[in-house]
Order: sequence, then C-alpha cells, then structure tokens
Amino acid sequence: MKRVSRLTLLASIIFAGSAHAGVITDNYIGGNDHNYGDSIGGATYDIKSATVTRSGNQLAISIATGFAGHAGIATYAHAKGIGYGDVFLASSWNPFGNDAKHKNDNAANGTDWSYGLNLDNRWSNTGGTFRLFELNGSNAADILTSQSFMTCAMGSQCYYRDGQATAVKTTSASVRNTGLAGTWTINPNQSIVFNIDIGGTVLASYGDIAMHWGETCQNDVIEGVTVVPEPGSLALFGLGIVGLAGLRRKRAS
Repeated sequence: MKRVSRLTLLASIIFAGSAHAGVITDNYIGGNDHNYGDSIGGATYDIKSATVTRSGNQLAISIATGFAGHAGIATYAHAKGIGYGDVFLASSWNPFGNDAKHKNDNAANGTDWSYGLNLDNRWSNTGGTFRLFELNGSNAADILTSQSFMTCAMGSQCYYRDGQATAVKTTSASVRNTGLAGTWTINPNQSIVFNIDIGGTVLASYGDIAMHWGETCQNDVIEGVTVVPEPGSLALFGLGIVGLAGLRRKRAS
C-alpha cells in the first residue's frame, strides 16, 4: 500500500470512530476515612478505577467496583441498605490539599461539580435510567452528602465517609434538569456502566472531564480527572492528515 493511501486510511478511521477513553485510578481517599484507610468495610466497597469514554456525543462511564450488584446490604445503616451514589462531573478537578490522596477533601472544600447523573432507583441491582442535571450553585446548595442516606442504629459499629458528594439535590433552585436521560447497567461484582448522549450541553465540549462517584455511604470513592478530547479536535486531526496526504500526492505528481 502506498504511503498516501495509508494516511488517507488513518484519517478515515479517525472520522469513522472518534472514540477516546481516559482512565481515573483509585488514588483518592477524601475526608473522612476515620483512620480506616481507602476502603471502609472491606473489599465489597472497593472501587478500582473509572473509565470515561466519548465517541461523538456519546458519553460512557464504566466504574470498576466490587460493590456492583450489592445494593441493599447493611440495613442497620439505612432502612433500604447501602445504595449507589450519583455521578458528578466538572471540567476541572480542584481537590483540597496537596497530599497525593487528598485525605481532607470533601464536598465543602473541594471541586465545585457542574453536572450530576441522578439515578432513578439507586437500590436497583439490575440498573435503570438516570437524568442529567446541571448544577449552577454551590455544592452546599446542589448536592446531598452521605449524611442524608445514613441512619446508623444506636450501638452499631457503623463507619462511613461523611462529607462526600453523594446525590443531586433535585429540589434546589439552582439545579436545572437538562431534559436528557441515560441508562445504567450492572455487571455483578465487576462494574457499573453509565451511557448518555450529551449533545447540546456544555459538557459535550469538555476537553478534561473530572468525576466523582461512591456508594451512598461513600465507603470508597473514585475521584479525579482525565483528558477526553472534544469530538471536534479529533476531526481536525483527521483533516490535517488528509491535507498532508494531498500535499504528498501533489509533490509526487
């Protein structure tokens, strides 16, 4: 195959499937861990990583966690047990503290989240739907923390990570329903996957995507930022390759 043909083929592949994925590893603790380290309560609550993928306007977030399929456990902590938290997104990550795990970071002093994926039924172990909300106020106004979901029985040894962003406060005056909805699915003991078309939102133009997720007890939390270029940047790269191919063809002739 001629070199020009290879360049043109590469450009065609970029145009056809401009998917790009970024991975956030589990390097965040956040306050308060109550001196129990990264995962309070053991392996069931462990979160390993989050993979954020964008293909055109399609956004997918896959969270690798042993908690997948275990909503409803620990009814001594809440009448319905522990459930799945909402996903929070922003264009940049601004955690509190300079330590590697940001041990003292929480919803009051850390990243100001801009969007939330609000689950229809956070205690479902088969998945369901969610709505995309725009958060226009402060975290204090727009977000519910784990304290809203924990009612530990008197005398029980119930430890959870308080102060972390857990769910969208849909009744807040500064929260706007974008009208967009997506689906989420469960791969038991492996992952929770969220899918949504974000076309027409500011979120669709983000070059960096910061995110936060945890169980309603937030006993482990995945938070961080990854680079997921907006679709237009990959298309421009493809156009550059096509232009280079044309220039080489002209010189060859």
